[in-house]
This record gives sequence, C-alpha cells and structure tokens, in this order.
Amino acid sequence: MVTSKSNPGVTAKSNPGVTAKSNPGDADKQHIQEITLMIRLPVKVKNLISILQAAGFEAFAVGGCVRDSLLGREPNDWDLCTSATPDEMESVFNNFRVIETGLQHGTLTVLMDGEAFEITTYRIDGEYSDGRRPDEVTFTSKIEDDLARRDFTINAMAYNDTAGLVDPFGGQSDLACGLLRCVGEPAQRFTEDSLRILRCIRFASQLDYVTENSTADAMYECLPLLKRVAVERIRTEFDKLLCGPAASGVLREHREIIADFIPEIRPMFDLDQKNDYHIYDVWEHTLHVLQHIPADPKLRLAAFFHDIGKPSTMTVTDEDWGHFYGHEATGAGITNSVMRRLKYDNETREDVIAVIDAHKIVFQQTQRHARRCLAKLGEPRLRMLIELELADVKSQNPAFTGGRAENILAFNDLVDEVLAGQQCFSMKDLAVSGRDLMDAGIPQGPEIGRILKILLEQVIEGKLPNERQALMESIKILRQS
Repeated sequence: MVTSKSNPGVTAKSNPGVTAKSNPGDADKQHIQEITLMIRLPVKVKNLISILQAAGFEAFAVGGCVRDSLLGREPNDWDLCTSATPDEMESVFNNFRVIETGLQHGTLTVLMDGEAFEITTYRIDGEYSDGRRPDEVTFTSKIEDDLARRDFTINAMAYNDTAGLVDPFGGQSDLACGLLRCVGEPAQRFTEDSLRILRCIRFASQLDYVTENSTADAMYECLPLLKRVAVERIRTEFDKLLCGPAASGVLREHREIIADFIPEIRPMFDLDQKNDYHIYDVWEHTLHVLQHIPADPKLRLAAFFHDIGKPSTMTVTDEDWGHFYGHEATGAGITNSVMRRLKYDNETREDVIAVIDAHKIVFQQTQRHARRCLAKLGEPRLRMLIELELADVKSQNPAFTGGRAENILAFNDLVDEVLAGQQCFSMKDLAVSGRDLMDAGIPQGPEIGRILKILLEQVIEGKLPNERQALMESIKILRQS
C-alpha cells in the first residue's frame, strides 16, 4: 500500500487497469490507437514533428502536455523534444523564423503561422550548482535519457503518433493511481532544483494526488535547500497550490513546508481558540475557510492570511474564554510584511490586506451601510470581503452561526440594489464637482476638498439627496460654518 508521508491513512487512488507502455511494437497497435484517441496532437505540432522525422530525426510532444492529455485536459502549451541538435534544427527549419530561446540548453523556439513552439534537443543534465538550472548539458540521441532527467513520473512521458506513448518510468500508471513519484532518486531530483518540493505539493493540490513515501521523505530531507530558490518562483508555486481543489488537504499534510518560507503561520498550528463559536484551532479553521471560498488567487490569499493575527492578540479571561481583539489590523500588518517579502504586486497585496483589515466589519441590513462599505472599500474589495465572511461563517461552530450566512447574502443583495440604483457612494458620483465649487466663489485649495467630503458623507448617510440644486444650497451653509 502506498501512503502519504504525514498521513499514514491516506492511500493512493485505485488503479483502473491502465498500464504504461514503453516502446510499442506491432503487438501494441490497439494500445497505441487507444492512446492516440486520448492525445490529440494539434495540426501544427504534428507538422513540426513530421518535418523533423522527414529529415531523419526523432521528435515527440513531451511533459505536461502529454500528462494533461491523458487526464482529459486541454494542454496550455505543447513542448517538443527531438534527437536533432540545435544546429540541425536550425537547418531543418531554415524556412521558418527561429528564435534561439535557450541555445545553451538546447532549446529553440520555432514560429509556425505566428504561433511559438519550444523544441529542445534530448539532453542529459550536468550539476545544478545554483539549485535551478544545470551548469552544462550533454546532448543525447535517446528519448529515454531525456525523460530520466525530469522531476516526476507523470511529467516524464513523451508521445508521437508513430511510436505512441514512451513511458519508461510508469507515469501513466501513476496518473491512474493518483500518485506523485520522483523519477529516479528523489533526493537527487530535489537537490538539483529544490523548487520541485513546492511543485510536488502544488501538483498534489491541483490533481488531488498523494505523494509516494520515498518522495515525501526526500522533500523534508531537502527542505533547507528551498532557501536557495528565488522568492518569485516560490510565490508562483504557492499561488497555484492555494487555488487547487485539494489545497486544504495539502496544506494540512505539508504545513511545515509552507512554514519554511512563511514562518509567521507556525503560531496558528494547534492553537485552541477557547471559544464556543469555533470548533477548530486557528490553523484548521483557516483550512476550512480556504475550502469554502472560490478558487480565485486574491480570495484564497485573503482566506489563508485572514486570521494570522490571532496568536499575537489572543487573551484569555478568568473563565478560560479566548478573545482576539484587533486581530484583523494585526493580521493585515503581518500579511503586508509577508507579501512584500514574497514580492507580490502592489495591487494584489493592497487588495488582500484591505480585505483582511475590514474583516472586523459586521454587515448591517441597510442600504446606508451598504453605501458606507462601498465608499470605504470599493465594489471589488467589498465583494471579496463578502466571500471571505461567508466562508468564515461556514467554518465556525454551526450551533452558533444560525442565520449569519443568510444575513451576509442579504447584505450582498443590498449592495446589488445600491449599484443597480446608481446610488452615490464615491466622490466621482456626486452631482457637484470641485469646478462647481470654484464657480460658486470658493478659491481652489483644501477648502474645496473639505466641503466635498462633507457633502459625500451626508449623501451616503441619506441626509442629502444627490441632486445638484440641493447640494449647491448646502454649500452656502457650509461656507458660513
């Protein structure tokens, strides 16, 4: 039985009887036909392979596109590999535009009818002194040598319509079993490029797969090497992991891997909230919120970080009841620091921390409150907050959440009504502008901003209609105050 490292009760998915084939011969024609039905090469890919074959070289689609095709998914792109050297490829494709994308590592990009395809010479990698790319590569004429250097068996398959599926490491069988397994010696694979540790758990999240024991053991053995990896690469894998359908389970099983680059989450682990409103510790609650929120990157980030301020703000009464006063603002500050360290773009970072900080808002069932929230956050951030609050409630003690989800949904309807009615909640919606105030004799300067702010506040509160005449009359009174 194959089990995951941290959870011995998790077993690999049952094998439906699909077996891997290595080098199909005449006796395997039926199998090749079955695979051909699963892997439908685009016309341009077929043409590129045919051109190389006609020149006397081998060529295959390789890696993720083969994996996704076998899973019934549409590949994002098609990578090709060939026995032709870069010089030979340039000669073969002399009638096409060719870009020397990574000549040192044997990769050229060929443009066919404006579409770019990367084609790489079969290669054997040398040492990885920087923990990212091989210092040197040796070209080889055997596809099996090229597949042997790849990370996981499910990514170490190649295909063309002539030879069928080339699968020397059992990738097709591992796909059928829902298993992530390194090609060759796992520790060597992770030492070569320690980002593969995150790639492994990212695939586990996206595919809902378990990790084979020796592969899981090697991930933790090599975890200190993750510090060699650029934060941008870590961030990209983390985002993909968070948006996977099995993200909560993977984070539960491999929380120490995430804590290696976000140590701020460790105090959340196993922290009893000492509060009847919660049936989970802080970390487990976070995982349930992730499970209940849509798989949008910003939403998943907000869910992941929304309670990160709880450990440092926890107080316990004499009655052993836990409180977390101000954890939203504290959590926003911690999140800001983490996201800066991981070099998130400003828009993503600012949206996420704004929503976490606003996590303290209690929605009221009035259009006035909807306008105030829209004025404070803007529609995109308010919609994010609504999603976060809804997922948060669904992850608390159901004995104390009666009606709260319905209240949040009702508030969302009020926001819809405010927007549909084009009600005013921002300066740009006011029926008067700074120019109107200057035309009324108010000199340009801070006084204009002060008056406009008061007018907007009164319109949001419903004390003034958003009508030009009423606002201009109010300006006269404000000038005298």
